[in-house]
Amino acid sequence: MKVNTEKRNYHHMVSSEEELLNLIRDELESAEQAELVVMAGHFMLFNDEESNCLKPGIIEEQSSELMTNRISRRVGIFPTYTWKLGIEIGKEFKDKFDETKFLLLINDWQYVPDGGSTATELRQAFYEKFTEIPQIYKQLLDESNVFDEKNILASRKHPVAFPETWLKYRFQKSAKKLVKEGKLEKKMIEDRPNQSEVTFVDSDGNYKTLISCGITGCAGEVTEMISEVHKLGHRLMLIFAPGECYSPVRTGIEIALNLYALDGMKIIIADPGGSGENSTQEIYEKIINFSVFNS
Repeated sequence: MKVNTEKRNYHHMVSSEEELLNLIRDELESAEQAELVVMAGHFMLFNDEESNCLKPGIIEEQSSELMTNRISRRVGIFPTYTWKLGIEIGKEFKDKFDETKFLLLINDWQYVPDGGSTATELRQAFYEKFTEIPQIYKQLLDESNVFDEKNILASRKHPVAFPETWLKYRFQKSAKKLVKEGKLEKKMIEDRPNQSEVTFVDSDGNYKTLISCGITGCAGEVTEMISEVHKLGHRLMLIFAPGECYSPVRTGIEIALNLYALDGMKIIIADPGGSGENSTQEIYEKIINFSVFNS
């Protein structure tokens, strides 16, 4: 089923931080919504073999050279860099919005050892200890002299974070309903008759796989994240996503705004880095996506 996406949406390619910030400023300045949610500081969990526990994939949070190098090569400065950008933008517009919240999305599955109950146990142990945001994030909030931990948006699952595994499971349940309603398509996989795919047809008529063999992609997580933010009463989001995730993030937003009929939302996306860039120069040597969606 093809979804109507004829809304006030657009896309730009940018090549400098100042250009990106100016585009964000223009969109926030024209926003009619009263509150702002900034998704920034997104990080992965990495397994530290020495301590046999999961740790945030943030360079500044590491104590061992091994973990520092591993995270530097994989994600670079993206987590802390986008957290700083989010705070900078939030400070600049503190008088425009009644409230500014920061949303911390955690990729808690990609680099978690795949060992069935072991993976579950590692995640559980991490979240039991993860009762506050990372120290570097707290420090940057405090230095802003505007925000503190009260500005962190809690999810229904966790007091300071939106875990991706939780969002994945929620979307799997939602997808069953959407398939029954004919809003998503389900088909059997030709060479694997006992397994299936759930797909979405985007505004260009392209099929996007959301669930394959029971595994939910990033688009499904983003769909549920947007839905959760809407349920919490927020209608304006600024999302800093890794560059490699831009396409599924865009698909997830299309699904959320159209299939879930989330009216009155404005979502701004930028994807500065996230694939091992360790300086802003490295980030902006690549082309950065900037998109805006309205419903």
